[in-house]
Amino acid sequence: MSKAKKKYKGVKYWKTKAWDEFSIFIRKRDTNYLGTECYTCEKYFDIKQTDAGHFQDGRFKEFLFDERQVHAQCKKCNAKRPFGLDGNKEKYTIRMIKDYGLEEVETMIANKVKWGQWKPFELEEIYKKYKGKVKQFES
Repeated sequence: MSKAKKKYKGVKYWKTKAWDEFSIFIRKRDTNYLGTECYTCEKYFDIKQTDAGHFQDGRFKEFLFDERQVHAQCKKCNAKRPFGLDGNKEKYTIRMIKDYGLEEVETMIANKVKWGQWKPFELEEIYKKYKGKVKQFES
């Protein structure tokens, strides 16, 4: 009998798994007894009616999984135009400055330097980290 080869799980697989757990973590983090608060319109929604929305557009490695730059947003605020508000960037920026201060927000924006490509093991570690953090909400 020959052993079946273990299927290689690459960047795409682990990025999807890591993002799914990270997104759940962000939305649970931003949930209280009123529901999940949209970071930009500040209304409350059922967690299933929200996304994990980024402060900065794009998928730069240095802020894709940055907890400070990702917050729960309602589907309308996070959705692309013409149906949504394309991240509601003006209100997102105002709230970020309120929460983190102008200097820190300017530093976040200035750090748009692509660090390189993800490695599967990096994404697997991120996945495990946020899977554990999500479990803490269930305790």
